[in-house]
Amino acid sequence: MTALPARNPDAAPIATVGLRLRRLRKARGLSLRELADASRLSIGFVSQIERGLSSPSLRTLTRLADSLAVGIGELFSEDGNAKDGDRLVVARPSDQPTVDLAASGIVKRWITPFERVPRLDIYILELETGAASGDQPYIHEGEEAGLILEGGIELFLEGRRHVLAEGDSFRFASDRPHRFVNAGTRPARVLWVNYRETGSSAMTPVPETN
Repeated sequence: MTALPARNPDAAPIATVGLRLRRLRKARGLSLRELADASRLSIGFVSQIERGLSSPSLRTLTRLADSLAVGIGELFSEDGNAKDGDRLVVARPSDQPTVDLAASGIVKRWITPFERVPRLDIYILELETGAASGDQPYIHEGEEAGLILEGGIELFLEGRRHVLAEGDSFRFASDRPHRFVNAGTRPARVLWVNYRETGSSAMTPVPETN
């Protein structure tokens, strides 16, 4: 029986630093070469750090942090950057809940999971062909807007149909009866925004007008 190699207790922290380094680099719009040149390191070494394959010295991390215009602590902990007092102000992809509404053919990713009032909720909606919000329009508090990222949808507002294609945007008061459907031949992706003065998300179905 072959013995397993001993687990490196530093592997997880090194990998975490690498992921944070890559995220910060991309946030700054820098290529690997640009970051390597700015920090006076080889591109291969920076790549190994990002992939968790090399353990950098404190001096190396200081160079990288300086080149990214951040404190070195941000390579180890995101708490200082992610919170304002006790309030979450940054949500990483792992913080963004995704709900698969299989029955309706919609996958909904909440990209602003911040518990604030008034509410400003932003979602990415993925709609399969034929997916719809329902057969009956509904109303609720607030206002909403959106942008068609891929494909297209039909938005019904007070009974009037609006055909929206990639690049089209919309905005309307949420107390106007509305519903939507992907009536196209391919999946659609929509950036959808809901604003509400209170935390209430109650929806009321209403008869559709013609």
